Amino acid sequence: MNRQAGGVRLGVVLYRNSRRELSRLVASLGLNRRSPGVPPFEVMWLDNSPDASLGAVLAELDPGADYRPSGGNLGFGVAHNQMMARAFAEPGVGHYVCVNPDAVLHPDCIRELVAEAGRHPRTGLVEARMFPDEHPKPYHPVSHETPWCSGCVLLITRALYESERGFDERFFMYCEDVDLSWRARAAGFSTHVAPAALAHHYTVTREVSPRREQSVRRSGALLGAKYGNAAFARACLQQYAELGGPPFPEPALERPSRALARVADFSHRLDFAGARW
Repeated sequence: MNRQAGGVRLGVVLYRNSRRELSRLVASLGLNRRSPGVPPFEVMWLDNSPDASLGAVLAELDPGADYRPSGGNLGFGVAHNQMMARAFAEPGVGHYVCVNPDAVLHPDCIRELVAEAGRHPRTGLVEARMFPDEHPKPYHPVSHETPWCSGCVLLITRALYESERGFDERFFMYCEDVDLSWRARAAGFSTHVAPAALAHHYTVTREVSPRREQSVRRSGALLGAKYGNAAFARACLQQYAELGGPPFPEPALERPSRALARVADFSHRLDFAGARW
């Protein structure tokens, strides 16, 4: 594969995705490449599926794709950390973008993410704006700062990576983006929404999965324990048990630094921020 020096690296973590999902994402990435003013970017695909059959699908959809099987289900954070390390090992790469495989990016999405990152002196994270379903958490109308950034389509700057080294790998799935956002802010970085960087992530028709709800509470318990909030951790553990989650070792309560304690916000429960509507 011909790699251009510099630019942006995108990372996609796969797990038993459908051909339709991959086809839509690959097509949208092709449109981004042709968008005026978009910086050069390449895409890495890391497959957490039990087998490597998606490699053949990607080879048809995107010949020469940088596809690698992980050898097992590493989880969201670990898989992205592996690709992030590869991306930032290239000296000219300034931004890594996490992209969910079930997302579809507007043709201007990558350009607008990078542009938003460049508007602020110490940017850590920039998230795309989801549509038609958008998280109602607030962001400043001028600076676009937000309390935390979703990992669905998320730009991570080199400066933040060099400071924080990506996601906390104890989170298998869910809440790792909240944790990284809080660590970024505690370290003096800003976290933003890019309102013009649109990403289609339609989730309204998804069935509520007990396994997903269990995973959210398990990660929530870890987040509460990491930031010293025993009440939040206990509430998540109780909900986890009520949802029928299998037993697991409870996370030990930690004592966060003052900077981390100042930015952590558990008052809005699992939303982790107030609503703007």
